[in-house]
Amino acid sequence: MAMPSPQLPKPSRGWWASSRIVGIGSHLSLGLTTAPMLSSAHMRRAVVLAGLLVALATAAAAQSRPLAVRLAIHTSLMGAPDVIAVRQGYFKQEGLDVEWRRFALGKEGRDAMIAGAIDLNATAPTPFLIGLDKGVPYVAIGVNSLFCGSNHLVVLKSSDINTVAQLKGKRIGLPKGTITEFIFVSKVAPAHGLKASDFQIANIPDAKDRVPSMVAKAVDMAALGDPFVAIAEHEGLIRPLEDFCRYDVMPFMLTATNRIVQENPASVVAYLRGWLRAVRLLKEEPEKAAQVYLDDLKTLGREVPLSVLDRALRRMRWEPEITPTMDRYLVDMARDMLAAASGDRIRAMPDLARGVNKDLLRKATASR
Repeated sequence: MAMPSPQLPKPSRGWWASSRIVGIGSHLSLGLTTAPMLSSAHMRRAVVLAGLLVALATAAAAQSRPLAVRLAIHTSLMGAPDVIAVRQGYFKQEGLDVEWRRFALGKEGRDAMIAGAIDLNATAPTPFLIGLDKGVPYVAIGVNSLFCGSNHLVVLKSSDINTVAQLKGKRIGLPKGTITEFIFVSKVAPAHGLKASDFQIANIPDAKDRVPSMVAKAVDMAALGDPFVAIAEHEGLIRPLEDFCRYDVMPFMLTATNRIVQENPASVVAYLRGWLRAVRLLKEEPEKAAQVYLDDLKTLGREVPLSVLDRALRRMRWEPEITPTMDRYLVDMARDMLAAASGDRIRAMPDLARGVNKDLLRKATASR
């Protein structure tokens, strides 16, 4: 159940903007009315002042636009910074009004973007690149997280399966059309001597449905992310076999629609400032961050000891900057998807120079 969005007072229409415009406007008017003919020097001054007037008026209009975003929050740990920022009031303190909804998959948030219902979303590189390939008008503005350490291949505690190699002739439950499926099929299975034809994939989009599917014997193994791994392991239901870090760092990208980037970039910067504060809390005060996140889980009826959730959160890596290494990762992933025989394929190499915007995060970091 989503918490109500904070009702914030609308930002002031900019008392400095109006006062400076009035001052400049009066000065310009005085110059034009007191001289019957303008010298070239006066004319240049008038043109400069007129240009300044237009610039300030534009700035005033931008300042008067309310700071507001529609945010997708992931139900797995990738959504932890957003949950913390909402509950701690970080967005509110940045003057940002946030309307938010929970999504179980990043690609579901992406699809909500396409439908015009969401401005900001975190998603993995595979759905992100597929979106670029299909012309979705959005950009990556940062790295939400690297989540390979919190994404596990698990079996029931009572299962006789001890390695992925034993999946031959069996079924695995995971979300199709995601980076988890792509990395499992292209890297994990081959590393264990398996071909795609050796096992079946059951599409189970929502992580909370995968453990019950194993209990019901619908699948023999599942790919599962935290906090669901931590909760199910604590309850004695599952046994993790391995995480994904041996195969891929599994980044999650922060994305924003072109529309909000162009029409209300200040809102995106305000979001990033609040989000970065939550990331800092996760890094510097992990137990406090875990408690805030646990309080949110309790509203959803999910109980887990704080120490268990704290350990799960520490498996995440929070590295917000889109570095040259991440640039190369996206290029390599796009090439792999271009060469893929089936599944998560793209038709052509996307223009990542246009699909990535690093300026907004720089501004947010500089203004902290």
